[in-house]
Amino acid sequence: MTQQWPPTPPHQAPHQQGPSQHNFPYPPPVPQPGPERPAPVDVGTAAQLLWAVAVLGLIQALGAMVLVVGEKSTFVDELMKNPSFTSGEVDMTRDSVEKLFYVGIGFTVVLILILTGLFLLFVHFMRKGRNWARMLITIACVMMVVWTIPVLFGIGSDGSGSALALGGVQILQAVVAVGAVVLMHRKDSNSYFLRLPPSAE
Repeated sequence: MTQQWPPTPPHQAPHQQGPSQHNFPYPPPVPQPGPERPAPVDVGTAAQLLWAVAVLGLIQALGAMVLVVGEKSTFVDELMKNPSFTSGEVDMTRDSVEKLFYVGIGFTVVLILILTGLFLLFVHFMRKGRNWARMLITIACVMMVVWTIPVLFGIGSDGSGSALALGGVQILQAVVAVGAVVLMHRKDSNSYFLRLPPSAE
């Protein structure tokens, strides 16, 4: 009598059968992100005002750099009168000092551009509804207003036309920044940043 090899295993009960592709549980459904909530008008307007703040800041900073470059000789003369130079501790010629002056100007301009780009990056995230970006921008705008208070009283200004023009730009920048902060903290804006349901109004 022939016997099948390997022998056929005896019939198993359903609960004793080995795992199969039909016995594995289905993976839980992956939640799909809902549609992005549109930014309120106040938030969009605040973002536009903050772009204006950045542009005004660039105008003010680059204008100040132009004034500094125009007074290069004065700065170099003051540096050459430094005791470190007059005593011979630092061996640098006037040409070397002038080159160092331009290096400092270039480094300052690059730093201004980096800070402006970082500020605009925060504005981008703010418009997307990131509350942390709104808080950082609010702090930056408050600091702008604080720095502008002495300018309102003419403190630190030499009274020249260029200094008055830069002071006017700084004051305008502070005013625009205040407007942006107010818009970012209005009722609809708070609901947008805090993910609250929109008002029924």
